[in-house]
Amino acid sequence: MTAAARWREYLEAWALPPSLLAAVPDSPYAWPAGLYRRAQEAEAAGPPTPTARRVLALLPPGGSLLDVGAGTGRASLPLALLGHPVTAVECNPGMAEDLRSSAAAAGVAVRVVEGSWPEAAGVAGRHDVGVCAHVVYDVADLVPFLRALHAAALVGVVLEAGDRHPWANLIPYYRALHGLDRPDGPTADLLAEVVAEAVGVEPEAERWIVPARMRFADLPELVEFYRCRLLAPVARAAEVADLLAPDVVERDGWLSLGGEQVTATLWWQV
Repeated sequence: MTAAARWREYLEAWALPPSLLAAVPDSPYAWPAGLYRRAQEAEAAGPPTPTARRVLALLPPGGSLLDVGAGTGRASLPLALLGHPVTAVECNPGMAEDLRSSAAAAGVAVRVVEGSWPEAAGVAGRHDVGVCAHVVYDVADLVPFLRALHAAALVGVVLEAGDRHPWANLIPYYRALHGLDRPDGPTADLLAEVVAEAVGVEPEAERWIVPARMRFADLPELVEFYRCRLLAPVARAAEVADLLAPDVVERDGWLSLGGEQVTATLWWQV
């Protein structure tokens, strides 16, 4: 079985059972833009990440950047502030609007293309470097996604992703609440294999430890977010709170589920 086929198989196995989805009104897939903004602000306040350093190393002076799955601009706004032209592709209208507002507030011009990748590739155009941060685990059909990103880059491509599936830390809670087992993949190692299959280049990789990206103002906010993600009805909120409590960490006035996570940066030249 190819790496791409294994990647698809893992992600399909992560699909939540229809019976559990039907039992609650809340979507477990919702991503409040405010959580992205907090991650962006925390990252901006710290030193450049390995991903940012790698993008800067690949960008020529004044070179342009393509940010695929840009969210609220976490990966690309700092580079726009350095004078690099940025084209951001984002399919979520709320996040696209938030990105526009953040760019305007920062006094930089960011071209925002609302749409999915690779469908938006023709509109987005070609740029010196393509970056894609924390998107690939949402893409089951990864080969055309990567090939379009490779084709859109003139110099190189940089990917950032968790070392494991972003919901991997929830595996014991799904088991405790629903008796539901979850897959043990995919991983960043498998991602590297898919890149090699898709574009014919072995990517380089660097792993690094970062504080948990999801930061919550208080315990009720944290519990409500994970209650939805874990498909627990409101009546089980206290049970969810008790289940999560041993793993809640406070850092700099913010709460998170687990204090740190391993992130991987992969890159290659085209």
